[in-house]
Amino acid sequence: MKLHGRNLEHILNGYKNHVKPAFEDFCLPTKKYADVIIPRGADNYVAVDLIVQHIKDFLKLKTSEKPQQLQIQKTNDHVFLSRPH
Repeated sequence: MKLHGRNLEHILNGYKNHVKPAFEDFCLPTKKYADVIIPRGADNYVAVDLIVQHIKDFLKLKTSEKPQQLQIQKTNDHVFLSRPH
């Protein structure tokens, strides 16, 4: 804070009056169109790793000679890809 010459009150005021309203006006409404929402974003390493693995599995199936189908399950607004057994 001292590096930029701002105090805590100034920072919180900027967040409350600019950052939060902009998020609510522009970012939050797009949530309903998202295919995947990762809680805590990129900091959620477990979720990101799972998505990366599913994409890798999907690409392997697409490029193999005998492609298998991934089963897509939608439950409680969450999408899960599973490999056939």
